[in-house]
Amino acid sequence: MRVSIKLLILSLLLLTVPYHRAQAQADTSRLDRYAYVLGSSLVFSLVDYIGYNLLKKAHGEQGFKAPASYRIAEGLSQAAITYFLYSVCGLKSAIAFNLIWWTWNDDFAYYEWEQLLDFFPWDHRSGSGLRFREYNSAGWTPIGLTRPQGSMIARSTLIAQAVIGFSISMPILW
Repeated sequence: MRVSIKLLILSLLLLTVPYHRAQAQADTSRLDRYAYVLGSSLVFSLVDYIGYNLLKKAHGEQGFKAPASYRIAEGLSQAAITYFLYSVCGLKSAIAFNLIWWTWNDDFAYYEWEQLLDFFPWDHRSGSGLRFREYNSAGWTPIGLTRPQGSMIARSTLIAQAVIGFSISMPILW
């Protein structure tokens, strides 16, 4: 359901944006498009990391599941970033950003923020956030959509998916 809400919001935003905005890509350099898309992914994953961990700390860490309101806010943030990229850099940048997100790259960045920002008071971890061999939180990714809901996905499979997604998204910006 989360994916369908995000896709609906994204579709509505892209359909309501004036046509002349699509020409913005001609006004930005290739380097600008790469910087905007990669920077947007890093910002999105950082906001997700901080927001999720603040909620987790406020509600207790045992068995925490993010509320629907957080997921809606996350979807709206993604839609806003998508709209911004579309307005500034064109449709290809918006597509590349969402492809990076959809293939779990932003989640990998989330775990890297966990390693980098180890001074936050909510971090009581041992080792990398990618310490598990399998994940059941990637059901909305291409691999996850091909499997039964809630099934475990091997870390190596998610890494391969992320590499492929990133490898496809970068030439889109060319």
